[in-house]
Amino acid sequence: MLWHLTWPVILLACLMSGWVIFARPQFIQRKISEEHRISIIIPARNEAHNLPNLLGSINKQKGQVVEVIVADDGSTDGTSDIARSFNATVIAVPEGEWRGKSHACYHGAHHARYDMLAFMDADTVLSDKQSLSRIMYQYQQQDSSGVLSIQPYHHTERPYETLSAPFNIVTALGMNIFSLFKDRVRTNSVFGPFLMTSRNDYILTGGHQSAQETIIEGMGIQQGYQAKGLPTTLYLGHGVLQFRMYPEGLASVINGWKKHIAIGAGNTQPWIMLMIMLWIGGSIATTGYLITTLIGDFGTLALPISFYFIYALQFRWMCHRLIRIPWFYTLLHPLYILFFFHVYGQSFIQTHLFKKTEWKGRTIDLKKKK
Repeated sequence: MLWHLTWPVILLACLMSGWVIFARPQFIQRKISEEHRISIIIPARNEAHNLPNLLGSINKQKGQVVEVIVADDGSTDGTSDIARSFNATVIAVPEGEWRGKSHACYHGAHHARYDMLAFMDADTVLSDKQSLSRIMYQYQQQDSSGVLSIQPYHHTERPYETLSAPFNIVTALGMNIFSLFKDRVRTNSVFGPFLMTSRNDYILTGGHQSAQETIIEGMGIQQGYQAKGLPTTLYLGHGVLQFRMYPEGLASVINGWKKHIAIGAGNTQPWIMLMIMLWIGGSIATTGYLITTLIGDFGTLALPISFYFIYALQFRWMCHRLIRIPWFYTLLHPLYILFFFHVYGQSFIQTHLFKKTEWKGRTIDLKKKK
């Protein structure tokens, strides 16, 4: 039958695309640096539930002298009290035309005492007692210049949380930096949950001020450092940094990802985006191949079943580096991809048609954003 010739060719191309664009992931080395003084700035808006985990992990760090600054951006849930109970310095972020996470980071940085700055989202956690020392060593390998960013490993506890898997994958792939051709490709952004930079470079580039007109702050920051000829390096956080995103329920997963996934996709290089969509579509295609074979020729199921399971193995291989997910869940990879398309569709409508999104209960007008 004709489909037994066309389906394998299509699916092999899809599988190859997935391997090519995620062939060279980068992780923080296990070597540690000598003692340094580091100011950690945490932007926080109603983060009382997350701060104890983060601040507790910071207080357990060995080998570094750490100052913690929590930039409280109008919280109403006791964020400041929680921060102070862990001996963090609390700075109230003033109201102004420029609002949001990037403003809180920028304001907090101006109260830092030390020359090394680290910006951490409130829902992140340092995975190991030597995490900061390992990150500091990695930063020294780029001559303590520019910015180092990390995408945290996604810790999950409930089944619905694993639906974030394809979003984690697309976020990493869309950075253009973990592909087989990463030495020939320049990234368009940096990861926002964790950034390390020197005070001098932060001031020189404008830091988060460069992101005040962008909805994804990593894009503005990368542009600011690139304009000054400073390096930007990206790493995956497995074993060093993790977070637990959207534990409040399925609705929080949908609302969390839809606010920016379409914008991020739109800023990915076209050929990388084409390969990402080819890989994503391949998951659905394995199901199509299986169904058409069941309908048309029951005696040849071995090949479509093999492709379905090979895709599950590749999905598992990617997830293992980015998110905690039981291996048998990856057998349902087409359902994960369908969920991705459902949320992506909502995100596209919200960001490109209505031109609005939300952050921490605030409506942001995208007509004024890049």
